Amino acid sequence: MTPQPHLRRTTGIVTDGPSADPRKEAAVIMTAACLGFAADYIATTKRPLQFDMDPLDAADPQREAALKATVSKMDAAVSAYLAKSGLNGRVHAGVSPGYWKGAVIMGVYELADHEAPKPMEAPSLSPKGQALWDKIRTVSPDLRQYTGRGAYTGFVDNKQTVGNTDPVGPRSTVRMVAPPPGVSAPAEAPFPRWLPPDGDELWKARKRKGADTYVPWGLIGGDRAGDDATPDNSGGATNLADQIEAEMRDKYGMVFTCEPTTSDIATYTHGMIQAIYKAYALGPGCSPYEIAVGDLTKKMASCLTCTFFMHALGYPPTSIHLGSGESWAPLFAPYNPGGTEEPNEIGVIRDLNNAWYERCLAWLKIGLEILDDAHITPGHRASRDAVAAYLKAHDTEPTLGGILILDAVTVHEPELNRISRTLQ
Repeated sequence: MTPQPHLRRTTGIVTDGPSADPRKEAAVIMTAACLGFAADYIATTKRPLQFDMDPLDAADPQREAALKATVSKMDAAVSAYLAKSGLNGRVHAGVSPGYWKGAVIMGVYELADHEAPKPMEAPSLSPKGQALWDKIRTVSPDLRQYTGRGAYTGFVDNKQTVGNTDPVGPRSTVRMVAPPPGVSAPAEAPFPRWLPPDGDELWKARKRKGADTYVPWGLIGGDRAGDDATPDNSGGATNLADQIEAEMRDKYGMVFTCEPTTSDIATYTHGMIQAIYKAYALGPGCSPYEIAVGDLTKKMASCLTCTFFMHALGYPPTSIHLGSGESWAPLFAPYNPGGTEEPNEIGVIRDLNNAWYERCLAWLKIGLEILDDAHITPGHRASRDAVAAYLKAHDTEPTLGGILILDAVTVHEPELNRISRTLQ
């Protein structure tokens, strides 16, 4: 592997050496960010915050109990923090709206008086938007969109009456590579990303079965490289990790913009995030959505990483879940498959990313305050202290909060599990 100067090659995300524990550091980062976000939301809006589960999972008593138990611990920690300022607030567990083909998650741009569609009802769209929505929800063969696990297609309805009045879509999850500084849209110079060093324990699960090669960092399913491919392996992959990747592209239609090496970090930008950049670039008459397509994922809620981005930019989602945001990332440069770049698009990406960086850092700092010894498990206290010390040591880095979240979600795990293990 060729060393890359723009990457942090340390054993842990914020520490180095034999005692570093990147899994616990990832758990602390995501738990702190979630708690900080919850406390900030409740204090600002004076409303409770709800985290939802898939209605199909609600029929499973164990899954329902796990969500309620974890959210109860979140509620206790956030309530104790808010009480210091004389504030009240609650964090609730709930159920996301029901799935149906064409159902939507919306980024509700409240400043422009947008209203979310009622659950189980079609959104009210422009005539051209309605036509495109129909094609997306029915998976029209003349549109390329991802239909596999986590298949939600980004879409922008455009109700403007002057200038560009066309809707935008489909914008499915796209796999990219984390860019080095200097090749992305002009923005705050991003803090270096983290990549486990050569020979690290985290690479063991990414070694291809029967070979001396490794699956690149960040790829979804990459830790299954030591497992056999399944019998329906039509692409001839020698292991399950490569089979998963090939099927995402060839069977389910995900766009891969390039092939990462083991010196790169693979990233995935979801459809809603792409839609928000476009809606913002086009103007306040535009509304960003994600449309449910395919049958492999049915929860109508935004993942935690998308939720952070959406709230930071004033487009809160209609529902939030605590599943996985595996190797999630924003855009760093315009991406317009089959479409045109708006004249202001580079500036929009710069400004929205900077606003997201700012909120991530604020939420992390609040969350680390909430994670006092009364609310964090003893086994995670050293990692909490390490994350707090790292933030303090790099206090002048404006992008650090967002970068740490991006690094944490390359250690793939449902946020519900991470938060449950971290809180007591």
